[in-house]
Amino acid sequence: MKWTGEQLAAAAGGEWWGEGELSGPVSTDTRDDLRGRWFLAIEGARFDGHTFLRQAVESGAIGIVSRHKPDDLQTPWVQVEDTTLALQCIGAAARDRLKGPVVGLTGTAGKTTTRAFIEKVLQPLGAVHTTVGNLNNHLGVPMTLMAAPEDVDACVVEMGTSGPGEIAVLTRIARPDVRLVINVGPGHLEELGSVQGVAEEKTCLYTEEPGESVRVVNLDDVWLAPWAKGPDHRVVTYGHHEDADIRIRSVELRVGEWRTVAELDTPEGVIGIVLPMVGEHFAHNAAAAMAVAHALGVPLAEAAEGLSTVEPVGMRMKRIELPEGAIALNDAYNANPTSMLASLQVLAALPGRRFALLGDMLELGGDEVDFHRTLVEQALALPLHKVLVVGERMEQAARGMQDPRLRASLHLEDLLPDLSLELQRGDLLLVKGSRGARMERALSFLSGTDDREAHS
Repeated sequence: MKWTGEQLAAAAGGEWWGEGELSGPVSTDTRDDLRGRWFLAIEGARFDGHTFLRQAVESGAIGIVSRHKPDDLQTPWVQVEDTTLALQCIGAAARDRLKGPVVGLTGTAGKTTTRAFIEKVLQPLGAVHTTVGNLNNHLGVPMTLMAAPEDVDACVVEMGTSGPGEIAVLTRIARPDVRLVINVGPGHLEELGSVQGVAEEKTCLYTEEPGESVRVVNLDDVWLAPWAKGPDHRVVTYGHHEDADIRIRSVELRVGEWRTVAELDTPEGVIGIVLPMVGEHFAHNAAAAMAVAHALGVPLAEAAEGLSTVEPVGMRMKRIELPEGAIALNDAYNANPTSMLASLQVLAALPGRRFALLGDMLELGGDEVDFHRTLVEQALALPLHKVLVVGERMEQAARGMQDPRLRASLHLEDLLPDLSLELQRGDLLLVKGSRGARMERALSFLSGTDDREAHS
């Protein structure tokens, strides 16, 4: 999406210092190709884009958006008081320029996978623009909207939160036409305090400037089901619940084909879906995507066709063959109690010897040890061959547990050599933990691709 200096100043509430009809997209990163782009100097806790103004111009930026600039830097300039606020205001203005509907989604677990599913089911509408990577926060959401072509047929915006009020801010920027909260569970409790606090934060997506938006509701979640009531909004529901508009009728895990096959009862009849990944929770995410498609009038048989081409995003239950024939499930992107249990249940449903290598879950607040202890107990209650836990929180939670299948350590490198020797052809290994635990190091070690990384 391109902007003139005057348009940027008007959107950001700033002052335009320049001449001519310069026009281009906006970037916040000097690592981008800045030729023909505006550079907006974001200020963060660990960086200040103002230190890169000269570099940006020398790299080809057509102008800058900033609080100040060096006196000797001769370049078109939009002057603003707060560059983060300016970015958000420009993002909101970008949303106003979009021709197609905007879908907003949030939740404790499964956001990125569900986002990928929604992108596929909306393809019958035409071109679909979505959040890229982890750009789902107070900076990423406006960047997503600014990166969308004005004539895009649909835009899918993922929204994350780390503290109270963030979802409300993101919702005011994106003003989605369709709003989906996938689930509510313990996550970011250091800031949100409790699961009820998480629910209040996430459901701001439903309540903040709702307009005539459609509310998509998971009837299987006790925190969300009440939002299906009320005559003031159009609501589309999904889940296993018998009253769901998109009801999950059956789920079959076909491990040999590495597929999940499900049947959905829908207003358009029974629809079959095939997902190129294994896990019942993926069928639930797909049902959410189908509910979004229904909300936007996409024929559901056409919507379902796209689901078979979805690829796992990043380190999310990605199947990796290890050198000796074992199979690793790389789910190391992030973790909280909800997503951790879902992945363990997938592992337990698969045939063969099953190993779980679990790292710390972060940002769970004062009850973090209890959450970890419960998770270890849940893992040991499943028919797993070995449960290996690592990290300060996991090791503390495992103390006193006598199950011979359990191994615990503060350090990942202490568990990997024995695990490498024990894994055999046909074994399955789940690797999961919070991003800060960097559990992907285990896969580097086990695959022999980068021993230094595995031990760092």
